[in-house]
Parts: sequence; C-alpha cells; structure tokens
Amino acid sequence: MNAPVTVDDYALPETVALEAEAGIPRPSETQAAPRTRKRGAEFYKPFHYLLLVYLFFYCSRIPEMIPALHAGLLLQPLLLIGMIMTGTTKTIYQSPVGRTMIWFTGWMALCIPFATWKGGAFDQFTIALQALVLIFFMTAFIRSIDDCYRVIFVIALAMTTVGILSLVIGGGREGSNRLGLGTGNDTLSDANFLALFLIVGLPLIWFSASVKKGLMRVVMILAVIPVLAGAARTGSRSGLLAIGAGIIFFLIFATMKQRIILVGGGLVFLILAGALLPPNILGRFTTVFQANSSAAEEAAESAETRKMLLGKSLDMTLHHPVLGVGPGQFMVAEAKEAMKAGHRGVWHYTHNSYTELSSECGIPGLIFYLAAFWRAYRGLTPIRDRYPRASTRRAAMFVQMAVLISAIGAFFLSIAYGGILYAILGLSAALQLAVARERREKMLEQAPMAAAA
Repeated sequence: MNAPVTVDDYALPETVALEAEAGIPRPSETQAAPRTRKRGAEFYKPFHYLLLVYLFFYCSRIPEMIPALHAGLLLQPLLLIGMIMTGTTKTIYQSPVGRTMIWFTGWMALCIPFATWKGGAFDQFTIALQALVLIFFMTAFIRSIDDCYRVIFVIALAMTTVGILSLVIGGGREGSNRLGLGTGNDTLSDANFLALFLIVGLPLIWFSASVKKGLMRVVMILAVIPVLAGAARTGSRSGLLAIGAGIIFFLIFATMKQRIILVGGGLVFLILAGALLPPNILGRFTTVFQANSSAAEEAAESAETRKMLLGKSLDMTLHHPVLGVGPGQFMVAEAKEAMKAGHRGVWHYTHNSYTELSSECGIPGLIFYLAAFWRAYRGLTPIRDRYPRASTRRAAMFVQMAVLISAIGAFFLSIAYGGILYAILGLSAALQLAVARERREKMLEQAPMAAAA
C-alpha cells in the first residue's frame, strides 16, 4: 500500500506514471478523436438516468417488500435495449473488475453439471447472472466522473431510505428481537444483512455530503443519523467489525479536520448508543470480546454455530476443491453427507461468502472472486493518491472504503452471488473507467496543440 497521505494535500501526478498505472496511451500513440464522438456520447444520458432509478430499487430492496412494483422486470429490458442502441455492450471488457466477474460467472456455469442438485445450482446461477448484468449496466451507462457522483448519491439515498424504513416500519426474522426490514424471505429482514447494507452506505453518504451544497448537504449530513441508528439496532457484530475497519481506513487517509470530526462524532454516537440501545443488543456486541458472556447467551450460541459451519464448509472445500458441490448447494450437500453418517443436517448457509464459494464453486471460483475485489480496491489507489481533482480523489477514497467494508462483511454473510456487493464492484469499475476515459480525452485534446508547438 502506498504511504498514507491526506485527501486534500496531493502533489500533481507525474504524467508518465499515471499513464502507466491507468493503462492510457501517450499522446504520440493516439489519433485525433472523431467529431461525431460527442454526439454519440450524449445519447446514453436517458439510459444513465434509467440506471439511477434501477440502482435505487436494487440497493434499497424495496421491490422485495412490494412485489407488484416489478421494477427490475420493467427497467432491465430498457437498459439492455440501451446498451445495444449505444453500442456499449462490450464496455465491461475494458474493466479488469468486469472481466474478472465474467470469468467468475463462467466458472459458476461450468460447476452446474457437477452440482449435488443441478436444478438448484442453475437457479443460483441465474441470480448471479442477473447481478452480473448490473455491472454491465454500470460500466455502460456511467461514462463520466460526474456520472459516478450521481450514482454514489443515488446509492447513498437508497441506504438512507433503508435506514429510515427500518426504524419506522421495522420487521425482522420470526423469533428475533433484532431490527430488520421486511419479513419472511426479504433480504433485509435478516439483521446482519440490514447492518451491512447500512454500513456500506455510510462512506457514500459522507462523500455526497462533502460535494453537495446548501440544503442537500444538510440533508445528507442528517442522513447519517437513521443509518447509524438502524445499524446499531441490528445488534450485528459483523457490522461492528466492518465499520471498525472502515473507520481505521478513513483515519489513515483522511485530513486532520476530517479525523477530528469523525472522532468527535463517534464519541457522541457511542455515548448515545450506550444510553439508548436495549440491553440485549448491547449484550450481543460484548460477545465480540467475550463469546461466553452470560448476558448474551443467544449471541454466543450463534458464534458457535458459525464456527461449526465454517469447519464444515472448509471440510467440503477439501473434498471438492476444483468444482465444489455446485452454486448454492452447500446446505443440500451437507445434509446428504449428514444423512449418510446417520444424523440430521444443519440446513444452514455457510455464513461466510468466501467458504461459500470455495465449497460450492471450488477454489478457482474463490480465486476469481477475490481477484475481482482486489482489482476493485487496488485500482482506486492511484486515483485516491494522485488524481488532480480533489473531489475525485475523495470519491476514490470513499468508494475504496465501501469496497473494504463489503469485503469484510462478506466474511460473515453468505452473499457471494448478488446484492450490494455487485453494486459496489460495479461502482468501482465504473469510476476507474470514467477516470481513464477523462484522462484519455484530455490527452486527445492536447495532442494537436503539442504537435503544433
């Protein structure tokens, strides 16, 4: 990792170094851009705004609570048509993140014929394929850095909506006293899922607050309150660890002023949380440090279950290291093995996206997935450190923080095949492409002047 620097105190980049890191051709290697390019570039705008609507519904999970809405069914065909009309179907191949996720999805398809239950594996594959389409859309219709700012703002609004709805409507899994949103099989009815969604949204809310002005800046600052309150009410220990990692990252790369604001705000939040949270929720958080706490017996049992599932998923990985037992088939395979041994299966997910992948798609599937996250994280570093525009450096830092939080949250949840992780991967890929595109266009504009001089 590069040496820590503050967000607002960067030196201007070395042109040659940035060209090498971003993979941008030098002026001598480029040709003048055709005059018709701008007209074609603007044609994508209507589809960009359709993408914003689609992303809001995708990240807020509102269609799960209102099935009659059919947001995906209505918007996906339009966006697919837009990709064909604008000639952007292959844009994803320009992104290392996008290419890696295509390889990952292809490997999933290869695992299906060897799955424990082929029908269930195919169903899981279709879910992952739809999530991959989201990355296609994002790389196709997020063309500029300003487009990236709008997408960050929309995802921040989606997470704010989730936070407000969770506090107003509530919900949760049956028999649980922890905060959720929705009921039954709704994604966010699980408290841990809700916590991750909200915490991933925090850096995007902070960035939006830093670039907005006037009333909207006040709104985005206030949006932190329901998001943090909702995350605290979930009692999610994995969420606590994820936000802790995000805070450490922020403290390393933020300015001194930002550090003071974060530390001061964090202390106020901790005091309020200690005073207002129910004892059972506070008791859950103590199990991060003391798993046998008598005040959190349910949480301690949950921790033991997770350890058991981790062991089983690792054991399954050792027995099926190449193709796994099929996408989404850990529960079925574990139950079959338990039946052979004469006892009942646990019928639980792995509660760990990485062992979920290694046991269900083999070690190659896990490698592809980890490579995508690494490229999503590492590809933002040169932008965060050396891009000339301060707001773009901040955007890279906050998106990188969201990638880190997502990767840590994935360690405690079975969410490898879709959802918010894909949205964050797509956002990182789109931001990297937008920065490379802007620099390339500037070099194309400067090339004739350099030649004339």
